[in-house]
Amino acid sequence: MAIEERYQGILRAATDGFARRGFHQASIREIARAAGLSLAGLYHYVGGKDELLFLVLDRSLDTLIAALDKALEGARTPEGKLLALICTHLDFGFQHTAALKVINRDWELLGEPRRSEVAAKRRAYLDRGLAILRELDPHGRSGDELLSATNLLLGMLNGIARRPFLQSSEDARLLANEVGALFLYGFLERSTVGREVPASVLGGEHDD
Repeated sequence: MAIEERYQGILRAATDGFARRGFHQASIREIARAAGLSLAGLYHYVGGKDELLFLVLDRSLDTLIAALDKALEGARTPEGKLLALICTHLDFGFQHTAALKVINRDWELLGEPRRSEVAAKRRAYLDRGLAILRELDPHGRSGDELLSATNLLLGMLNGIARRPFLQSSEDARLLANEVGALFLYGFLERSTVGREVPASVLGGEHDD
């Protein structure tokens, strides 16, 4: 088996183990078994649980950031960028439920310097959301206000980016419209935002 394929299997097993039992309770022996390796075989590839947690977080954040950057390429308006962010986050949560759980819960358990490396990637993702809200903001809100709004949005998405709220990637696209409309216009205002979403934001063809 190619080394990269072996690593993918190890990281899938580690992600599932950390998400299900928590970092401290997850057994390195169980992770090895789930990856189809002996304990000695696992230690041939990684140095232990700390390194496994770092690799899970590092690669998961790379995947999330790359997905968002790709979605943003097809979004031409600030509203489209917001919907790209929402849809990407929801779809990632549906496709990688365990990884999102570990990203949000366990990253601070890392020791330095790995914790700072992961924190920088978490901040890079947050900064993308912050830039989108700054571009949308018509009121000249302060940086702290925009940061609070960004954290509020991402926190809300974390809560619904999973079953039973989502049953498919199509659900993620549809729910993104609803969340986007609520966030942009509020509960008491009706909006046609869902009908104005560019196909590229919803995962269809890119705009010409």
